[in-house]
Amino acid sequence: MCEESACLVPPLEPSQNGPTESRPFFFAIKILIYLNSILASFSVSSGSGGVSHNGEALVGFHEDALSQAAMGKAQLLLAVVLGLGLAADCSELTILSYILPAAELHLCIGEHRKGWLVSITLLAMAGGSFAWGILGDHLGRRRALISALSVAVLFSAVASVMPTYGTFMTARFCSGLGVSGAFPLTFSYLTETCSRSTRSRYAGVLHAMWPLGAVFTSIIAHLTMPTMGADIVQDNREHWSSWHRFLILSILPTLACIIGLIWASESPRYLLEASREVEALAVYQRLHRLNKARTQYGLTELELPGRSAYRDRPLSPSRNVLRHGVDTFREAFQRVSSPTHFRTTLLLATLHLLLGFLYMGVSTFSTNAIRELREAEYQLQKQYVANATPYNGVTFNDTIDNVQYTGVIFRNVTFAHMNLNHVDFVNCTIEESEFINVKASVSYFRESLIRDCRFIDTDLTDHHFVGCNLVNNTFLSLISDCTVDFDYNIYLEDLYDETLAWSGFMIPSLFFMGLILETTTRPPVVVVTLVLAALAAAGIFFASTSFIVMAVELIMKILVMCAVNAVTLVVVEGYPCHLRCTAHGMMRSLFHLASLCAIPIYGMLVHTMLLFPAVITVSLTIFAALLSTRIQDNSKVLL
Repeated sequence: MCEESACLVPPLEPSQNGPTESRPFFFAIKILIYLNSILASFSVSSGSGGVSHNGEALVGFHEDALSQAAMGKAQLLLAVVLGLGLAADCSELTILSYILPAAELHLCIGEHRKGWLVSITLLAMAGGSFAWGILGDHLGRRRALISALSVAVLFSAVASVMPTYGTFMTARFCSGLGVSGAFPLTFSYLTETCSRSTRSRYAGVLHAMWPLGAVFTSIIAHLTMPTMGADIVQDNREHWSSWHRFLILSILPTLACIIGLIWASESPRYLLEASREVEALAVYQRLHRLNKARTQYGLTELELPGRSAYRDRPLSPSRNVLRHGVDTFREAFQRVSSPTHFRTTLLLATLHLLLGFLYMGVSTFSTNAIRELREAEYQLQKQYVANATPYNGVTFNDTIDNVQYTGVIFRNVTFAHMNLNHVDFVNCTIEESEFINVKASVSYFRESLIRDCRFIDTDLTDHHFVGCNLVNNTFLSLISDCTVDFDYNIYLEDLYDETLAWSGFMIPSLFFMGLILETTTRPPVVVVTLVLAALAAAGIFFASTSFIVMAVELIMKILVMCAVNAVTLVVVEGYPCHLRCTAHGMMRSLFHLASLCAIPIYGMLVHTMLLFPAVITVSLTIFAALLSTRIQDNSKVLL
């Protein structure tokens, strides 16, 4: 009986030598082959990872071919090239933290719409991961990856010139759809080009490139974008502001990965699966040349596995593209959740949900907690001026920051070429005064009398005057009619430090995790890593300072991502070649959906007692560790 994997590859070309009068005979043969393939799809394959007897011969040939091609320069170069695609995946989410302040001002969006920009990106990455995973098993790893990253590059560039919130969000959604293919495709691509004994090592190199995207994004943002809120306001008045240049530069890793893939070879394991044995042999020979092996490559076309081990995949009779797409998704889900793989899929899906929730939850909690602590410190420094001597004929031409005036009289006063940052005028009287080129941030006039004043080139609109009595005032040349009150206190410096801290330490951690996984089995590593993460999560209860919050985030994110590294290898090793990308895409999709759910939950937990986020995080981490004990170790399995 033919192996199930061949049903996911394009059909072989029909013979051109058959007589025309025997078409009914060949048609009957095709029907028999099709019925045979249906029966085979219900058979439970033997061996680890669902590999049948013919499949064992195939993977044995593949492993022997790789051992003769040797490991070295070729695999390392491929890991670096694919790692650039992974770096783009990490950069896609890191970018949002840096551009949201400028986007808020430029697109005039409030907190709710800012949250939607993050949510729409995660939704796109969730849907795209599964879709590109399926395409990776149908079209090939290299072809699907180039297509996915090309979509990401195109729409990232388009997003940088979008003038409105709707068009910008649409472009970001499409960009997220594209870059989401990096994770499910790169790991299958690389591990299928490595021998069993070295795949953990090179997977560690590949995964270590992921946080490099955060490092790159932080450095580019620091070099191109202003760090102070007032500077962002000034920069936003330019037609081509710095955040647009930042978005353009952020596509460099994606572009570099596409260029590298142009000269890369397809996964030889996929080529064998697709009955393209001659092309696979050419890939083995190329790996042999790049690694500069001293011996002559020994395999020839005579030793290639026969095509009789595969069957044709029946073409869909439907011409409706949407219907065919839905059918493809359903078929892929049914295969991944078939009785052969159901237990593995359920376990790994639950683990990915937990790990995605924990990773994004800790990140969200840390970012919001640091902001809350900074704002609390800022409020403690607030100056209060009450019932003071009236200001008469005074000119203010420097920034007024963090001051509350109560019951103060301003008469014939000039506020010129300045910023009001967190300034409140409560029950004040302002008469015969001028506001010239004044920009306000979280500044309000409350229950005050404002009479015979002139407002020229300001951004003060109706929402800045709360319960005020406005008498005979003149408003000329309003700078902006946007009602969003932009906060100058954006704390980008803290964001740089936070991002560089966790990403800088994560790079060597993931690399060494690959070396550790090369010498031991997967389940104990995942369990130990998550137990350590649970201990670190207990530190949330003591997170009363910015330093403690950043330390807990750093340790938690590194340990959780190390667990993701090990679980990723479990996914690669737990499914046969024709389901590998599909399964990984499904797992990554669940990871992003869990991340999306974690953002509002941990955003609310910041405002509660520290006991609640600490207990929730520790409990979920321990539960993930217990589930990890049920992982089946396939580290000795041939791919």
